[in-house]
Amino acid sequence: MDVSKTNTYTYRVLPQDLDGRRHFRAVAMERVLMNTAGRAANDRNFGTFKLMDAGGVSWILLKMAFEMERMPAEDEQISITTWVEKVNSLLTSRNFEIHAADGTVIGTATSEWAILNLETRRPVNIMTDTSIVECATGVTVPAAMPGRLTPIAPEEAAAMHTIKVSYSDIDYNGHTNSVQYLQWMLDVCPIEKIYDREIARMEIVYAHEVFYGETVNVYYKDAEDGSAIFNAKAADGSDCVRARIVWK
Repeated sequence: MDVSKTNTYTYRVLPQDLDGRRHFRAVAMERVLMNTAGRAANDRNFGTFKLMDAGGVSWILLKMAFEMERMPAEDEQISITTWVEKVNSLLTSRNFEIHAADGTVIGTATSEWAILNLETRRPVNIMTDTSIVECATGVTVPAAMPGRLTPIAPEEAAAMHTIKVSYSDIDYNGHTNSVQYLQWMLDVCPIEKIYDREIARMEIVYAHEVFYGETVNVYYKDAEDGSAIFNAKAADGSDCVRARIVWK
């Protein structure tokens, strides 16, 4: 791969990244991956705030998956290398490698993005920005993009809770922050299931936006293969987000 098309950033695992068993939170992993994507886009001159200020458009995350050999440990320094895999008129994919301090790859991730017109809430043509197209490498990672995730019928759920979207859930795009959905989903999962297992793969697919003041019902159940599946639905029953965690 042409390393001139990659960006690498270093992070340290902070106490707020850990749960009650001192495990690195899945939410922290998604957040650091999204921050990495944002930093790389800024450094390549097609970051969110440039797009917003220039044309009233912004990046939105559509899908993400990560696969981990192990999660980072308390106070560990990690580095994340990221690059654009491909670009078409409506979608672009961005991949990641997560490295331990000694350079060992401890995880990979993939993500799919679109550019949203913040007034019409419709996608716009990504390829009008040639700087994005020029970054495409065609290089994949072992973590595959999420496919179709199983919905949960409310009557089949093992647990559910209801969220009213509040100030702290909303990001600069005016809708619920992508990471917040994963937090809601993990909050509905019994805590012992999270504490007693480690994540091998996490995948999440975003279906439609949720805004301030709206109500979201979040459902959880265990699948037959032992994975945990999650579903966030709007008050009318339509899907907002689906997710799945494969445990080690």
